[in-house]
Amino acid sequence: MTKNKKRFVFFLLVLMYGFALPTLSGAQEITYKPQLYFSGDYNDNVNLSRTDKVDDFIFNISPSINLNYSSELLDLNSQALVRFIRHDSEKDSDSEDYRLNLNGIYRMTERLQFAGKFNYLQEDTFRWRTIDLIQTGSVNSPIDEPGADERGIESFLSERKSYTYFGSFSYQLNEISRMKAGYRYRKNDYDIEENKDFEVHDVNLDYIRNLAGQKDQIGTRVTYSHRTSEVSDTDTYGTGLLWNHLFTETINLYTNIGLRYTEEKSKDTGQKNDDWGVTADIRLRRLGETNVFNIGFAQNVQTASGGGAVNVPRLYWNLRQTLSERVLFGLDGDIYITTEDGDSLSDIETVSFNISPSLKYRLTENYSVRLGYDYLIDHDRSLEEDRDIERNRVWIAFELGFPNEW
Repeated sequence: MTKNKKRFVFFLLVLMYGFALPTLSGAQEITYKPQLYFSGDYNDNVNLSRTDKVDDFIFNISPSINLNYSSELLDLNSQALVRFIRHDSEKDSDSEDYRLNLNGIYRMTERLQFAGKFNYLQEDTFRWRTIDLIQTGSVNSPIDEPGADERGIESFLSERKSYTYFGSFSYQLNEISRMKAGYRYRKNDYDIEENKDFEVHDVNLDYIRNLAGQKDQIGTRVTYSHRTSEVSDTDTYGTGLLWNHLFTETINLYTNIGLRYTEEKSKDTGQKNDDWGVTADIRLRRLGETNVFNIGFAQNVQTASGGGAVNVPRLYWNLRQTLSERVLFGLDGDIYITTEDGDSLSDIETVSFNISPSLKYRLTENYSVRLGYDYLIDHDRSLEEDRDIERNRVWIAFELGFPNEW
């Protein structure tokens, strides 16, 4: 049995387990929600080509399960999803996406808490450039975990398998301060040689203190990151100042601004390069009764799919606005600027812009239909001609949920 078939069987077992669970368990702290998504879209540049655009109609069906458990000591959240993608004309582009998200918090004592996360994703690169129809995972408190987004840096279309493990211990020193130590491991595997597999190890140590009035948290963070690929090894040392401010009950600002020092060594030539830079993670969130708005800016060293270190400033936003009892407006988007890091071994200089408005109509509490449009442009400054990739996409999706609580 091939790895893909094994993975497919695994997800089928997860789905079967989920549907059987309500008859096997009498626990009252479990929330169980099977979901089913159908979507169809028109895409005028299926392969994201710079010159030879190919358009097509694409159909998706996505069964998924969300299973959550909550008790006085333990909170667990999980999601398993399979997405079947079929093309009307470009049959060679047919594929399946797989996702598994596991998140948990265990309150070991009154002062000591453990948080863990595991994410698995198999999909085609560049598909992220389509604002996802399916919102996965929950939004964490912004001061609890360093940013883990590694998107926006693939150079070639290919299948990607991504694994992320995260764990942290948080210890409450007293009523107003705490220490936290965290570790994150990430691995990206690609199926073509042009994209280089890489691994990332991140370690961070935080000290966080609540100020009088309970509206501000301040702190410091010390970080170390080791990135390795077939091309190079990269070590980054950093420090930052944290500030989390609650303007009102609905508006929150989180900032982490600091300095970093990066060393990169080529595995082929032994050449070494180093560079100083600024890191940033700034997020503004408004959570109101009728709207949710997030806007953020992040900048740090990442690994390009070519294997070298790159500097990636990123501006992103998402909005959910309730227009009426049944109608919801959404607006998602981001801007990436990917450049080589100082004297890095990478030769990359691209700007990517993606925006996607959508309208969602609730047929019932758990059934809805969504209509959306997505525009992407990717500009590669390092090319002398045919610098732009452009794509327009229109889609409609039907979302069916079957929540259960017991």
